[in-house]
Amino acid sequence: MLKTNKKHAVLFFFLKLILFAGVVYLIYAQLSGIDEDKWEGFSIKNPFSLILAVILVVPNMWMVFMSWKITLKIMGLAEDKQRTIQSFFAGLVTGMLTPNMAGNFIGRLYYFEKKHRGTITFLTLLCNYAQMLATLIFGTLAIAWVGKIYLIGSDAYLIWLVILAVVGALAFYFFFELPLKWFKRTKFLAISQSLIKEHPIFRWKLLSWSLSRNVVFTCQSALMLNAFGETLSLDMLLAICQIYFIAILVPSLFLGKLGVKEVISIGVLSTLGMNEFSIVFASLGIWFVNSLAPAALGLIICNRPKEWN
Repeated sequence: MLKTNKKHAVLFFFLKLILFAGVVYLIYAQLSGIDEDKWEGFSIKNPFSLILAVILVVPNMWMVFMSWKITLKIMGLAEDKQRTIQSFFAGLVTGMLTPNMAGNFIGRLYYFEKKHRGTITFLTLLCNYAQMLATLIFGTLAIAWVGKIYLIGSDAYLIWLVILAVVGALAFYFFFELPLKWFKRTKFLAISQSLIKEHPIFRWKLLSWSLSRNVVFTCQSALMLNAFGETLSLDMLLAICQIYFIAILVPSLFLGKLGVKEVISIGVLSTLGMNEFSIVFASLGIWFVNSLAPAALGLIICNRPKEWN
């Protein structure tokens, strides 16, 4: 037993080491593409906006944590507060290394018995879907308000197609049980659906937290742009909503969608007359505050689970 525990301790250490190396790579990849000449002109025009954007990471992460907490609550696994917190941060680490945080369930599974892992995976993916859906909703509203997709232009047929697609995605979120009836259900899927049926408000809570979080990180992005000299405006907020909308739909082979959001941000925000320098550093600032910093904290505080299964 002692030998097994030592092996697990070594494995956990190397896992954290690999994830740390991934974080270092992300930093390098994000910064290496910036023109060195731009560093010379680096300056923060509105420090108060920068401070406020950083402070907003607290409610941002708190909303993600609440979604995780209510997930464990309906499973009857929320009693162990330490495990809840550590599994949450472990999910932030593995999520950061995958596009759209899709891999956050990997870090979370590590802290629970095998019999719960299938259900945790399914419910976490449902939570991720709720966040994606919130992004699509705000992005669609922004497209409808502006009357065009910034990177494409005005196309009434395309806009209506987007609206119908998002309505369909919303319907699937609330009624996914119907198409699943045609497929063979595994044990964990049956348990997951049973839990959701017993707690009908669960999906509404997930979506509510996701919509609220979308408001927060949209404001963070606007404040970060303002910190580098751009003027706050409704057009800026609508453009940011479109950026997240487009980014979530664009496939990426890179960990954490490296470079994708920066390219999209430049393409969208430059149409509003914003300079590339502000856009790039604002995007990197948001990535640092909302992804790197919480993940780095996770690498520090996450410990090996007491029991392995």
